[in-house]
Parts: sequence; structure tokens; C-alpha cells
Amino acid sequence: MLVAARSAAGADPPNRPLMTIPDRLHLLVVAPHPDDETLGAGGLMQRVQKHGGRVSVAYLTSGDGYVDGVELETNSLKPKPEDFVDYGERRLQEALRALQTIAISQKRLFVFGFPDGGLRDLLTTHWSSKNPFVSPYTGDSRPPYSQSLSRETAYSGVALERELARLIIRLNPGWVAVTGPWDLHPDHCAAFHFVVRSLRRIRSSDRSFAPPQVLAYTVHRPDWPGFSEGTSLDAPPNVSADGATWQFLDLTSAELDGKGRALDQYTSQMNIMAILFRGFVRPNEVFAVYSKLPIEPTDSCGGPSPSSGETRGAR
Repeated sequence: MLVAARSAAGADPPNRPLMTIPDRLHLLVVAPHPDDETLGAGGLMQRVQKHGGRVSVAYLTSGDGYVDGVELETNSLKPKPEDFVDYGERRLQEALRALQTIAISQKRLFVFGFPDGGLRDLLTTHWSSKNPFVSPYTGDSRPPYSQSLSRETAYSGVALERELARLIIRLNPGWVAVTGPWDLHPDHCAAFHFVVRSLRRIRSSDRSFAPPQVLAYTVHRPDWPGFSEGTSLDAPPNVSADGATWQFLDLTSAELDGKGRALDQYTSQMNIMAILFRGFVRPNEVFAVYSKLPIEPTDSCGGPSPSSGETRGAR
């Protein structure tokens, strides 16, 4: 099991703004891939439930485009499209087990099944439904998963924005946590864009809509979180979170243990990147908290691919 010791008293950086969790909060965590929700917000999800709140998780993709992972699973250098779909199914099952570990019901998990490794393309060259994206991994232009919210929806940016807006209206969360626009994985950066666009879409059609507070968490940065288990995290260096303030959630021993046990369920990923996962089992979690609805970043997530061992394909 992944475990990390609590940091010594007084070892935390001074004057860190601590996060306060309201009672009976409804939190929606938007994850680009299965496991991102636990890496970035596994402690937060537990704390919300401890305060009588409710947690929902939306998976934008099923993580079916991780080439190295599929090759390892199939023991083949030329996996077939159905192998990628099977891998996505496995990752969704791992997500179910992971969140059950921290008492989140299957009924609170929502699968979109959009293209892994293609979310940035949906923002740019495949925004229109007239020009659907085709996954280079599964060969699909629509979600191939039975759990998907809308299996007949063609892969396009406007479709993902619309479907995400529908889910937000349905759930009416008080907070939405999503990967930040500074995250170097293109899918992660794009997820932030889609959340902001969906919220603005809702408000444009309903001026009485009160947007939820947006929190951004980080997964892929070359200099963060590092590999020092047991030490507290500071904000990711060299990141400008315009319009947000960094806040820190100190985890209890039980929350830390729960996060580690949940991450243990992602065996397909642990087989390849256990060191990265251990880097997230720390005494705290870090979020950029926006005081008002963020302005969408002007860039289109054009950063380099993450250097965390994911050498080919998406995760």
C-alpha cells in the first residue's frame, strides 16, 4: 500500500492559506483520465464527505490511449483498436474500485468516453460537430463505452462542452475541481478550458445561474510534486495562476491512508509509474482557488508532453 508519514510539526511552509470545507458541499471533480481525481483531490473528496457533503466524479476520457500501458497489457508492440478499448474498460473498473475504497458510490461516477489524447484537438481543429475527431487508438469517432453518458455523440469540442454543461446543470455542484491550465499534459490543460467554457455556456443561457467555485489541481509538471514521500507540498513553482489564490488542505492520517489505498487500485498504472503515484501521497493537497469564474486562458494547451515516463500516447 502507498503510505507517507506525516510531516513534523513546524515543517510546513509558513503562512500557507488553509482550505476550509463548507458543510454539506456538493463537489464535482472533473478528471481527464481515471486516477487524476485521486492523485489531485483524493483527500479533498474524503474531507467533503466527512463534512456531510456529496462527491461526484466526471471522467472526460477513459484513459484508453496510453500506448505503453496497452503494449504492456497485451504483450504486443502492435495493439489492435479493441485492445485500447479493453484497456479503457479496465481503467474505468479500477476507478470504480478506487472510489469505492473512499466510500464514493458508483452512482456518483459519470463517464464521457471522449478521446484520450484528443481533448486539445477538440478545442482547436475538431471543435465543430461537422468535423468529428477519430481516435488514433480505438478508431472510434464516438464513445465506445456502455457507461458513456451519450454514446451517440460524435467527438467534437462543442459536443463535449454541451455534455459537460448538461451534467453541471443536473448536479448543481457548489465546487468544481479540475486540472489546471498550466498542467503540461494537453488533455489536462484542455479539461480546464472545457470546464470554463461549459460554465460560461450555462450562464449565457441563464443569467440567474450562480457558477460554482472553481478549484484547479495539478498532476503533470516537470518540477512537481517531486519524489520526497512524507514532506508537505508547496504550490507548483513557476506557475502563474491568474485570478486564483493557492490554498492548502492538510490531510488527516485516515485521509492519507484512504488516498494511498485508493491509488493502489489503479494497478495498470502502478505497474508503470509507481514512483509518480507515491509523489502524490503527501500530508497535504494544493489547489488554486478562483474567487470568481475564471477567464479562459488564451493559449490552447500547446505545451510539451509530460516527462513522467509516459513516453508515447496519452494517459
